[in-house]
Amino acid sequence: MKTFLHVKAKRAFFLCLFAFLPLFGLEKEFVIYDAILEERTAQKIEEMGKELFLKSGIKVILVAKEKGGEDIKTFQHTFAQTQNTPFVLLTLFLAEQKVDIYHSQGLEKAFDKEAILSPLPWRGTIIPLLTTKKKEVGVSPALLNGYADIVDQIAASEKIILESSIGSSNKTTMNVAKILIYGFVAILVLLAFYRRMKKRHV
Repeated sequence: MKTFLHVKAKRAFFLCLFAFLPLFGLEKEFVIYDAILEERTAQKIEEMGKELFLKSGIKVILVAKEKGGEDIKTFQHTFAQTQNTPFVLLTLFLAEQKVDIYHSQGLEKAFDKEAILSPLPWRGTIIPLLTTKKKEVGVSPALLNGYADIVDQIAASEKIILESSIGSSNKTTMNVAKILIYGFVAILVLLAFYRRMKKRHV
């Protein structure tokens, strides 16, 4: 009887575990995320992060959440207390529209934080993709591009080659996004110019 009850209790525990699992974020060694990030993107980020860490000893960690639930700066400083190796933390709180990069001391010159977080399409590798209205561009491509940019810059500063780098495919994605953004802006400018000219001739 006791064995039977024990089996039932174990079944109930695992049923509850799987029932509530979707409520919690997923976690790998180099990426912590929820439903806003595609699994294949998370796997690629994990691959790049692991290779960089093995070759340089520097950790690049991504935290991607639908809702942060707290100030992003506070979260980053708290998270930093859990790390004991040189690290970079890329954080996105989507609902709060907050994205930031935090790094441990000594990595100031390993990558260009200002450029990566720039909203300018010809400079930034995250925000221009996050803010575009095109359906084919979203959170996963933006974070993959941003993470890859950080990892590649650190690798270059450490004079190491990453086999997992997305390199040219990363640039292709960015170029397509830039063309879409520039094209949209150009259309708006032309429409505004056309309306002004039309009013003058009326």
